[in-house]
Amino acid sequence: MTRTLMIVPMAAVLVLLGACSGGGGSEGVSAVPEGYPYPVQTPERVEDRTHLQIGEAFDGYTSDPPPSGPHTGVPANWGIAPEVLAKEVPVHNMEHEGVVVWYNCDAGLPLTPDQCTELQNDLGAIVQPAATSGTRVVMTAYPSMESRIALTAWGFLDAFDEFDADRVQLFIDTFECNYDPEGFCG
Repeated sequence: MTRTLMIVPMAAVLVLLGACSGGGGSEGVSAVPEGYPYPVQTPERVEDRTHLQIGEAFDGYTSDPPPSGPHTGVPANWGIAPEVLAKEVPVHNMEHEGVVVWYNCDAGLPLTPDQCTELQNDLGAIVQPAATSGTRVVMTAYPSMESRIALTAWGFLDAFDEFDADRVQLFIDTFECNYDPEGFCG
């Protein structure tokens, strides 16, 4: 009787510890949310949320573009960035529960200037209205990326080469506020 009584409380403690741990160091990031049908990478997370000094670069990200890790002390404004952002800047936006839309017109077979403008306009037609309505999303060119388009949120990366408006919109809708360590999303 004593042995049985001891096992039941220990099992309850282990279940509670597992539920509170978030599944192994993901610092509040859950599995890929249900309903997102596209392949999503979950690279080894760089859980360090350290703010870097102005102009300081970080080369320890586990994927490119990075979906987590040390970042600048100031995030980018939500919406379309008017210039290329250093990768450390939008990582801060992800820490603030946001989504980043990265693009590279020179990935693979480079786009012509007109094709690049079309891609920017297609992505911008999704990002700007979302940001204007309060959605936490930023778009930036990222010239060193191997894919044409990448979508990131803290701990998640979806990279592909052909523009797909539904995919971009669904990623934003699914992953914005999926990670909320600072309570911006309520």
